[in-house]
Amino acid sequence: MQDTNGTEAGWWSEIDREVLASLAEGRKSTKELSRRLGLSAEALSSVLLMLAAEGRVRVNSVELVERQCS
Repeated sequence: MQDTNGTEAGWWSEIDREVLASLAEGRKSTKELSRRLGLSAEALSSVLLMLAAEGRVRVNSVELVERQCS
């Protein structure tokens, strides 16, 4: 996850800090967080799941996405 100069690891650390700082202000929906941080819902979900695996956040809501048939 880290290149030779640490840039990628630093980038992920910054995103982690931004997510944690935002959550320190209180609960937020993933929609609110993704908009606030400029991340796609999918990218934010990945970050949140990594933070949850590390025991730094708790994910307590999941919903089924309705898929449209074409």
